[in-house]
Amino acid sequence: MKKFFAVILNKIRYPQGKFLVCFCIVFMLTVTGTVLLLVSVPRMTALHCVLYALSAVGLAYFIFAAAVAIAPKVKAGVIQVLQRHSFTAQILENYNLRTIVFATAGFCVNIAYAVFQTVAGILWHSAWNMAIALFCAVLIALKGGVLFCGIRQKTDSERQQKTCTVCGFMFNLLTVAIAGIVILANKEQTCCEYAGIMIYVVAAYTFWKIVSAIVRLARARRQDGVVIQAIRNINLVSALCSVLVLQIALIQKFGDGNQTVANAVTGGVVALLILSISICMYIKSARLKISRKNRICEAEEH
Repeated sequence: MKKFFAVILNKIRYPQGKFLVCFCIVFMLTVTGTVLLLVSVPRMTALHCVLYALSAVGLAYFIFAAAVAIAPKVKAGVIQVLQRHSFTAQILENYNLRTIVFATAGFCVNIAYAVFQTVAGILWHSAWNMAIALFCAVLIALKGGVLFCGIRQKTDSERQQKTCTVCGFMFNLLTVAIAGIVILANKEQTCCEYAGIMIYVVAAYTFWKIVSAIVRLARARRQDGVVIQAIRNINLVSALCSVLVLQIALIQKFGDGNQTVANAVTGGVVALLILSISICMYIKSARLKISRKNRICEAEEH
């Protein structure tokens, strides 16, 4: 039995041949069935939910299968090009530097998104957009402080410990912001809408964002750098907020308008996850403080 499950798991991890063809056929049938059901039965039913879930899982696995087939060749070609230049070669070899470089690029994107939400909130007089902009502004301030600590204060253990404490405190405040976002979403019935197929683009991006954040956070746990772990935690919090916003948008587009309970449940889960991350940051800060005091005591004894 174990051997059988091992074979199945191996086929899922490395899809190819007949297995991949069968999956593509089933995936296309599921998507077709979902579309036909939406056209023939607009009202939400249990079958709709089942087909939505199957289509979502199928889309995720389709992206994974494509990545497994294409990624190795693309990766090899990109690495070969990047190794020709000293700076990009250093980025490839140094995980901490690579994290800071990509975090800086993401930092610029976050600023642009916050500005967009602010302008939209002012033009449309939308408290929802202003709330999202405020949430992004807090994350931008946090990431900016962490990046500054990583670049300028990377050898200052006391400053890194304080950075962990500040991150934990700000994450606590963000749980309150999540509650505000949920209240506004339930109050403004048209607060989050995407035109045409944009909802599917946003859904795919959000799925990639949350999976990427989790994977990179797991990798960061094996690193000793406080700055790296803090950046990954901030990215995960941002991804969790994106999941909440996506769910609100999906319910408004495909649901029957009764979104209060669903938004409250998802918002509560997201807030609890952010609170858990906050507690982890506090624990990390306490451990750094104890470690720093122990090093000082040992230095004084010698």
